[in-house]
Amino acid sequence: MISILSPWNYLREIWKRRYFWLALVKLDLDARYRRSFLGIGWSLLNPLAYTSVMCLVFYQIFEMDLREYAPYVFTGVAIWNFISNSVLEGCQSILVGEKYIRSYPAPLAMYSLRSTLSIGLHFLILLIFTIFLSWIVRGFDNLIALPILIPVLILLFFFSWALTTIFGIITVYFPDTHHLASILLQLIYYLTPVFYPKEMLAKRGMLVNILTANPLGYVVELIRRPVLYGEIPGFHAFFITLNTTLVLAIIAVALLAANERKIIFNL
Repeated sequence: MISILSPWNYLREIWKRRYFWLALVKLDLDARYRRSFLGIGWSLLNPLAYTSVMCLVFYQIFEMDLREYAPYVFTGVAIWNFISNSVLEGCQSILVGEKYIRSYPAPLAMYSLRSTLSIGLHFLILLIFTIFLSWIVRGFDNLIALPILIPVLILLFFFSWALTTIFGIITVYFPDTHHLASILLQLIYYLTPVFYPKEMLAKRGMLVNILTANPLGYVVELIRRPVLYGEIPGFHAFFITLNTTLVLAIIAVALLAANERKIIFNL
């Protein structure tokens, strides 16, 4: 294994093997959608079906117009899928690369990168659809704000990579991590403004402190504001998301440094 203690050499080794891990991403996509009629279109159908159900159930409760509520929910679902997939698929990111890790000396970070790229591709499909949906419903008022998505997506890429790396390494030592993460994500889901306006609960004085402390709410805001409302996200949302990503990245790098050479004995 290549040591992560030399960061530039480590990154150079990852780049030298780019055709290898890009081939693994393609292999993942081919395996997932082989013989499927819709293929990668299933990544779009699932959130659409979920959004339809949520709209039928909740739009009147939240006193929102359906044309406004549907894009709101779909955007939240797209971002939540990105976050939850980063955790759940991240749990398997090292394990699915076991045969390569055993036979091919390469940076361990490649295997979480493989999962991140696959997750990111599905998220981009949902994001593009969300932008088109917002144009249909709200017009083209968001064009000025859309360029802010470039730094946001770069930030979310590192956010996702850090999550997949952390949960991938932990799962090698604690196989029940995937099940525990699934339960935890279900709890966090209801504490994140995915399908309800945060302001609605704030006005009623409910769970304000938890919602404010939940960094995932700010991740949702970074995408939702420019896409749906044509607004640049506030500095606070960037600050919280950036700091959360930095903390996760530090943990991920520390885990890589500690396990780069010895994780093979636990696979």
